[in-house]
Amino acid sequence: MAKMLTTCPSCRHSLAITELTCPHCHITIRGQFESHPSLELTEEQMAFLKVFVVSRGNLKEIERILGISYPTVRSKLDQLVEVFQPDTEFSMARERPADRRSILEHIQSGKLGVAEGLKLLQSGIVPDDAGTKDKL
Repeated sequence: MAKMLTTCPSCRHSLAITELTCPHCHITIRGQFESHPSLELTEEQMAFLKVFVVSRGNLKEIERILGISYPTVRSKLDQLVEVFQPDTEFSMARERPADRRSILEHIQSGKLGVAEGLKLLQSGIVPDDAGTKDKL
């Protein structure tokens, strides 16, 4: 089954959940339904979250299972925190790259996830260390 779309493929704005259908009895329920941040997770973030839960949050165990460094584990965990707690002091204080080269370096070093880096590159707007937005 395909992953549920959360953004419009045409304009990239958030999609509204307005209909639910039971595949067993075919009942359809229409209305405005609240989304959940977990629906926004990339496949990579979902895989990391599964390993995190299975390892009971033991970062050393996650390092071993995924074969990645401790800073990379922390970076991936920080990305998940941002999904579930957007626009908090934590997310504003996180290190942000200032230009395209820096974004690519952050992706390569594991400080920034590929999906997040791609979004920053495509938007052309990257928050700087002070939390303000600059055009690339």
